[in-house]
Amino acid sequence: MSGLTKILYLSIALTFITTPISAQQAPTQSAADELFNHNDWQKAAQAYQQLTTTDPRNAAAWQNLGESLLQLKNYPESIQAFQKAAALNFHPFVNQINQARAYAEKGNREEAMNLLKQIAATSQAGRARPFILGSAEFARYKDDPDYKAILEAVAPCKSPEYHQFDFWIGDWEVQDPQGNVVGHNAVTAEQDGCLIIEHWTATGGAQTGTSFNYYDIRDKKWHQLYLDNSGNAGAFPAMSGNLIADKMVLVTNDPNAPPSKWTWYTVSPNHVRQMAEQSTDNQKTWQITWDSVYVKKTTEAIH
Repeated sequence: MSGLTKILYLSIALTFITTPISAQQAPTQSAADELFNHNDWQKAAQAYQQLTTTDPRNAAAWQNLGESLLQLKNYPESIQAFQKAAALNFHPFVNQINQARAYAEKGNREEAMNLLKQIAATSQAGRARPFILGSAEFARYKDDPDYKAILEAVAPCKSPEYHQFDFWIGDWEVQDPQGNVVGHNAVTAEQDGCLIIEHWTATGGAQTGTSFNYYDIRDKKWHQLYLDNSGNAGAFPAMSGNLIADKMVLVTNDPNAPPSKWTWYTVSPNHVRQMAEQSTDNQKTWQITWDSVYVKKTTEAIH
């Protein structure tokens, strides 16, 4: 074999050997995630470091890199990775909590508390509560007054808007304008006060219905979804509205049907009026289609 042939052979051999190794060293997102899901933190961290180097805008990789480094007790770099993910607007609340977790593990209580207080001061703090309570790193603060105050602040649905419809909560006998009993309604507050559920049963029990009532922070309106036992999901279109002059006023938004307006308000202690109206002239005038008074099932109400 000539010298030139040997050189060419060696060059081809090196190319054949190095190309597959290089390809194998370039991780895929799925391969990195597989390592992460199996808690192989060291290899996962290496894979995510390569992914974020190749694509600095891979926010999911930054978050998982942060978690891998946290598990490896590399707290400074873990915090930086979580910061990168948050800066890319990838689960910013979660990654702010992740930073606080890393600070807590690092022993930096002040920074951990500062981050949690920032979350608690936002209008959507309730979303963060499950993540805070589910983070073992904060268990060391269970008796800390500041931490207790943070948990109270992030408790869901505490602002006044969420309680505008509380006057409807109770166990009620429902009467028509002549005083005849037309049904019974148990209205309960559920989901930590974030949801009001109506359990309606007409006199005789043939007709029942359930409504879900909630305040939506996104559009700052109350919404109601009502379903009964008729099997017709479209019989009662969804409604939305607001508390106006101490009256809860919700209007249907079905473009294929005349609008209906439902109004609830307290007429006297333990008495709430519920009235439905419909308009056929583009909401210029309204005609009453249902009128009732809710009488709370208490000794005070009976007497």
